[in-house]
Amino acid sequence: MFSCVECNFDLDADCALMSNSIITCPEGQNCIQHSTHPHLLLLVDTTDAIYKNIHVRCFACQTKDSPSDGGVYYGCNRCEYFLHKQCIDQLPQQMQTSLHPNHGCLSLRFKRYYIGKCFLCKNKDPRAFYFQCPQCDFQLCMDCKVIRVLNYKYHEHPLSFVKNMSSAFEIEQCNVYDTCFKTSVMSNSKEFQKTESFKFWCCDCDFKLHLLCGPLPSTIKHESHVHSLLLVDSFIEDCSGEYYCDICETERNPRICVYYCGECKYIAHVHCVISEIINVLNGDLKDVKLKALGDDFWKLSEETDYGGWAEIEQGTSLLTLKDLILQFREYDELSYFKGSFTWDEENKEEKEVSKMTTQLETDDAKIDEVLTFSSFTENEFMSFIFDEFLKSYSERKMKIKASDLALKTIDFEGYSIPLDLVPVFKNLLHKHGDIGSRSRYSKAFKSVCYFLICKVMKEMHITLVIDITKELLKYWYHHIKFVECHTIFELGFVKASLEEITRDFFYLQLKQMLETDIRTIMNKRIAHIQKKMAHIEKKMAEYEKFCESTSKMKFMNEGFNKVEQLKWKMAGQVGNNIDSTSSKYFK
Repeated sequence: MFSCVECNFDLDADCALMSNSIITCPEGQNCIQHSTHPHLLLLVDTTDAIYKNIHVRCFACQTKDSPSDGGVYYGCNRCEYFLHKQCIDQLPQQMQTSLHPNHGCLSLRFKRYYIGKCFLCKNKDPRAFYFQCPQCDFQLCMDCKVIRVLNYKYHEHPLSFVKNMSSAFEIEQCNVYDTCFKTSVMSNSKEFQKTESFKFWCCDCDFKLHLLCGPLPSTIKHESHVHSLLLVDSFIEDCSGEYYCDICETERNPRICVYYCGECKYIAHVHCVISEIINVLNGDLKDVKLKALGDDFWKLSEETDYGGWAEIEQGTSLLTLKDLILQFREYDELSYFKGSFTWDEENKEEKEVSKMTTQLETDDAKIDEVLTFSSFTENEFMSFIFDEFLKSYSERKMKIKASDLALKTIDFEGYSIPLDLVPVFKNLLHKHGDIGSRSRYSKAFKSVCYFLICKVMKEMHITLVIDITKELLKYWYHHIKFVECHTIFELGFVKASLEEITRDFFYLQLKQMLETDIRTIMNKRIAHIQKKMAHIEKKMAEYEKFCESTSKMKFMNEGFNKVEQLKWKMAGQVGNNIDSTSSKYFK
């Protein structure tokens, strides 16, 4: 029951939930029952003398004035609780959201000192209003109540666009980001730091995407340029090594996506046009084309007819990569796979060991490698490095990341392919056909082999030559070698690509040797060793001085003799015959 404090007019609770409608109490005053307050809110005449000493301020927008509606308030004088009529009209007392579909509507709530956290952005909203589920602790702040949900073609559930997160979104948390070869260049870049508070998030399964990994509007119109700007995965206009944004005129990382005008060669950081991106993502997306990271690399010719993207219905049960592995035949397929790969808990120890390498050891290894490479001809180098890769393949298992194991697959052309690799697989089929059609293995095993090959193909296409490392080449070799050894997949095209990339790596290393000041690095290492030698020599001098002191040696020998007699006694037996009842050292 809700009551008017002025005239004791009672309103049934069920009726109260029907409104923000204006009702009339028996005294003839207009009033509104609002879910954020237990009393009826009366129409307020701020010119009345009774409000002279009352601080009339709207609790919704936290302002005194509201020009658009003439400053019309409804309020409870006893509690000094007031709301603008306009704010009441704009705030629904209940709302339905796809972010929390199982418990029905969320209810508008009010607290003077709200300390709860928004489920979506994790912020503590200082404003008084928020929406809460009446059946659980789910809460949304006023910003996130208008979150736009969008579809992402590489994931089975809708994603929410979340901005202004209270804590930074680590790049390693992005589900489609390949940390093995890009983390260092991304996490230290201005582009990542300027956009790390934004993410795309699936609350159903905690799938996350960093802003730069998409899906972003494929084109935008920004006030900084006369033409529309097109989203491209990366753009390198020349070989100068210096690349800039035309809006802020500061450097940009050529590895990272930008908005670009081809007619004018105009380039903009994503964060420099972020206001327009946010406006598009928060607006009506019905006619907006979204593009994800990597789409540029896998555009097929128009005459190719493999149909559109596989449609994924809401609630469809999709197999993960790990589910496919569990379907392997144990007597051959699973044993083959376990012989070359590790996953889950088996990876933790190796990960920790890798962190123990010091910078000096890294420098030494790099110098040794460069000097070794410099002694080879191209053909000698190719033989040397592939022999090394083969030895590594025979002796060392490669780990599969947990994020890869969790990848959802769809049935496509007779195989189960991870969503984000479907365009790569389509490209492979278009150019080379079904290279696994003659293999006798199960669908699950061949699907995982296709995953390994498509993953290598994708990484080859999104890795700059300057970012190639020997570890990355070894990683690609391992995947290709496994498929080659255990299937009859026709892999000539991908092996030829790896060989050509490895040749590029050879010349890149030689160029780096000429540009790197190895003498400076070696002198630094010598200085470090000399410092350690000086420390050891000081300790040796202290030891020799100790040995020269005969009086000290006599004293020490007495202690040695005593402890020799006591060392096989229990500790509690030592000192039992001492008469003294006080300690010399305990304070």
